[in-house]
Amino acid sequence: MSEDSAKAGGFAEAPTPFGDQHRQWGHKVVLDETESDRPRRVRYNMAESPVVALARRREKDGTRFLEPEHVAAAERLREDFELAQMGPRVAQNWERFLTGGARGGFAGRDPVSGPEGARDRVERALEELGPGLGDMVLRCCCYLDGLEATEKRLGWSARSGKIVLRIALQRLARHYEDQYGPGRGMIG
Repeated sequence: MSEDSAKAGGFAEAPTPFGDQHRQWGHKVVLDETESDRPRRVRYNMAESPVVALARRREKDGTRFLEPEHVAAAERLREDFELAQMGPRVAQNWERFLTGGARGGFAGRDPVSGPEGARDRVERALEELGPGLGDMVLRCCCYLDGLEATEKRLGWSARSGKIVLRIALQRLARHYEDQYGPGRGMIG
């Protein structure tokens, strides 16, 4: 058994053919706020988000279906959603047990950072979008549901979701620009 693990390079370095078939690595440029607003290149999985898949599509005249600022707004909402830890829990939450109840609080920290600040930002963004658009963005950007599944869940006609999602992302991008200024979409 040790010979097999030595050949494979250990468990962590073992090839993952199933995971690799679901990855499409791409690069995007983001502004690095720590380095005097210089752009930096970041590697990410393009197949992970339905919004990124939709952004690769083109209109009949060859123009992009989603502009880069719309994709950045979707990624910003998803990043806030993940930071806020608002997703469904798949395991038991041991946080209160491990911190001993009231210990380990974050009192006195900046309200912009941490899960509370991220939760507030997600709440403001969804409130800005309203019921229909907010539902679409929440399902596609945060829960990473596909367009067809979202249309079925919301009871909409087929192929109407991509238009609604584009309108929602336009408004979301405008919301982030009004709140944080141009080019300040991403947190990390």
